[in-house]
Amino acid sequence: MDDHNFFRWRQDVLNIFQSVTEADEITKILHQQTDQLEFDYFSLCIRHPVPFTRPKTSLRSSYPQSWLDHYHAANYFAIDPVLRPENFMRGNLPWNDALFGDTQEFWDAARDHGLRRGISQCVISPNRALGFLSVSRTANKGKILPDDELELRLQYLGELSLMTLTRLNDASMDAITLKLSKREREILQWTGEGKTSAEIAIILSISENTVNFHQKNMQKKFNAPNKTQIACYAAAIGII
Repeated sequence: MDDHNFFRWRQDVLNIFQSVTEADEITKILHQQTDQLEFDYFSLCIRHPVPFTRPKTSLRSSYPQSWLDHYHAANYFAIDPVLRPENFMRGNLPWNDALFGDTQEFWDAARDHGLRRGISQCVISPNRALGFLSVSRTANKGKILPDDELELRLQYLGELSLMTLTRLNDASMDAITLKLSKREREILQWTGEGKTSAEIAIILSISENTVNFHQKNMQKKFNAPNKTQIACYAAAIGII
């Protein structure tokens, strides 16, 4: 890797993102940057940790519309190996037969739509949202940067994209935000430890009725049916 060229590129792309005033500009920037990396398509998928069963997601992409339509129609979101925790925690994911080993139909369909060689890079924002920046090309062969430099560039592009969307208060970065009192946070933390209302009352030297009162208030704030879901959501979004 040519360090001089990389650091010069990093400063240039930082300046570009810092000048962004509209969220839609990010799509254009990513298209330009990934094109310079000699990839035909890109996608930036942002996924929040909650709700657990149907997490909030958003997508910016230059993928063929036919592939996006097929992806949604076939519900590939449910089986996409890039989105599995055991995979995305690795950060950089080259697309290969091993990655798609148990989703062969999905892999075949992607290649049928021209997505024959690709890489996905996962980055995590401070509010626990996951950003998946994927790039792909129609040809299996061709000039590509060394793996280490390509990984660094994709990671930086992903991080800058999420940071810029956050700076612009874009809806895609909105997470569940709750204003909790100090007492509510204390009760949440002990609930997360599996303590009952009676046990929490003893620990905090308050009445059990007071504990239940705060838990009911938090259920309303979270729109949650019970205290277990409150604790799970709070842990997932980093409140506790």
